[in-house]
Amino acid sequence: MSGKLKEKVTVQPQIEPCRHFWVIEVADGPLSGGSCKYCGAKKEFYNAFPEFNPLRKGANPFNLPKLTEVEAEEKEEDSKSLVPG
Repeated sequence: MSGKLKEKVTVQPQIEPCRHFWVIEVADGPLSGGSCKYCGAKKEFYNAFPEFNPLRKGANPFNLPKLTEVEAEEKEEDSKSLVPG
């Protein structure tokens, strides 16, 4: 024996976080369950965006944002083509 000891070093590989591939159940109510195809993680998903939901309490479809008024320039050619004759 040569008297030298060799030490075995084990390096654990870094585990990268899963890049989820969500498989979502068919919509039945406000939420649908989903699970990751790769790691099996589970999560619930909204079937509609809650901030844009017109059925939420206090929503009024007549409260639309005000649009700025724009004047259109009328061309002579366009107005002549609309007149029959």
